[in-house]
Amino acid sequence: MRRRGFLQARSGAVSLISALSCVALVGFVGFATDVGAVYLEARRLQGAADLAALAAMQNPARAREAAAAIVRDNQWPEDTQVSVTHGAYTPDRALAPDRRFSAGAASANAVRVELTSSAPLYFGRLFMPEGRMSIVRRATAAQARLASFQIGSRLLALRGGAANALLSALAGGEVNLSVMDYDSLARADVDLFAFADALRTRLNLEAASYERTLAHSVNAPDALEALADALNGGDARAERAVRRMAQAASGARAIGPLDTLIDLGPYASQDHAPLGGALQVRVSALDLASAVLQLGAADRQVRFQLAAAAPGLLDTNVWLAIGDRPNNSPWIAITDAESVIVRTAQARLYVETNVAASSLIAGVAQVRLPVLVELAAAQAQLAEISCPLSGRGGNVTLSVSPAIGSVTLGEVNTAGLDNFRTALAHTPAPLLRTALLRVDGEARVDVGGEQTSRVRFSASEIERRVVKSVATRDAAQATVSSLLGRTSLTVRALGLGVNAGAVTAPMRQVLTNAAAPLDSLLNGLTDLLGVRLGEADVRVNGVRCGGAALVA
Repeated sequence: MRRRGFLQARSGAVSLISALSCVALVGFVGFATDVGAVYLEARRLQGAADLAALAAMQNPARAREAAAAIVRDNQWPEDTQVSVTHGAYTPDRALAPDRRFSAGAASANAVRVELTSSAPLYFGRLFMPEGRMSIVRRATAAQARLASFQIGSRLLALRGGAANALLSALAGGEVNLSVMDYDSLARADVDLFAFADALRTRLNLEAASYERTLAHSVNAPDALEALADALNGGDARAERAVRRMAQAASGARAIGPLDTLIDLGPYASQDHAPLGGALQVRVSALDLASAVLQLGAADRQVRFQLAAAAPGLLDTNVWLAIGDRPNNSPWIAITDAESVIVRTAQARLYVETNVAASSLIAGVAQVRLPVLVELAAAQAQLAEISCPLSGRGGNVTLSVSPAIGSVTLGEVNTAGLDNFRTALAHTPAPLLRTALLRVDGEARVDVGGEQTSRVRFSASEIERRVVKSVATRDAAQATVSSLLGRTSLTVRALGLGVNAGAVTAPMRQVLTNAAAPLDSLLNGLTDLLGVRLGEADVRVNGVRCGGAALVA
């Protein structure tokens, strides 16, 4: 009876359940305490691994010693194991994070640090006599690599005052510079960040980032005066020349924001130059000045005259239309991304010149030659930045596509030059017209399909500001000489006593004589635009191989 009563009794059940549950509760508390302790130590170890990886990357020759010093400074146990592996890091989002680092690669640009230590256990000692749990953490640091590159860097070859005439037309006022002025401008390099700082001051933008400064609408005189301010203290002749260009452009319209020309990449959000000048970005003052003036001419055309532009040429009229860069591509960029493309502006150049012909064709004083050059955009893209682990120097490879297009002898409607959305039609041009004789001519040379060339700049070439030119295979055919040599002539005798057949040979001789000076003139004009038909010039302004960054 007593046993049955005891089993059926309900009083005191809570005490029994609580007593039995305490064991489980104490176990859970102990487990949570140990898990929290291990997690905290793992986080601390990850922080040490991150610092160790950065230190190792900063001093790759003594990477393990640098990493071990970080571990000691963070007061980890002496038995903490430090493993350092050199390799190559590929910043490709298409790859899984654990596949972006290749250990032992020939072109090493990163280090991976692995730290192995242990975390203390408090309640877990009941089950693990050593009282500690092993923890492993890894971190990878890669070199911070940046390159600044530009397209359209052809040094000016002055030909018959073409530079003054073209820049005057773009500026809207008279530009009258000497050969020595242009030489100084072409050779004077200006720091791009100094120019942006000067522009910010000119625009009265306080504490504005470079991005905000370049996005602000600006007129040509302010931009050119800012360029002159940035040259102050350097080449005095170049500074004076730019200020004279600014004065000539005083009546020009606003050119809009300069972020369509300049992409400062990771520095855009900053309001001061990179610390210590880690990346020197210096561009030709002439390149920057002409690019600013061309920006003001976008989607419109200018016309100017050249008197005795070149030996053998008489009076010459020139029409120039400059379009927007495709997809608003910049002219210069700072980046580490292979997706960034810089482009020249598309352009149309129509030249109508007269050449002497009296000694070859009786009774004829001159022959008219209208030539149209159409320039599609040339482009350059970052292909590779190769840096030694030491961080000293670096090589940059660009992928370059020259400007394709055409050169045509023919009559065109100059009113449609600035409509780049429509193909420009041409008709046979009257080259010679008298009371008794008329000669029409027509010819066209196309530069072939797009092709891409890889152009490598060594560290010394970058330091020396070397400009490299890339040409299509048929660029040599895209000359006035080849064009005029293919001209189809139609001779019409309008009066008695004129032998039409006897005119063809001397007419071709006139074209042959005019080819070289006309080539020289067109090359001088397109030089200022930074690109020739079938060619592109590129320059790497600077490369940064120093520093380190944690990567996934």
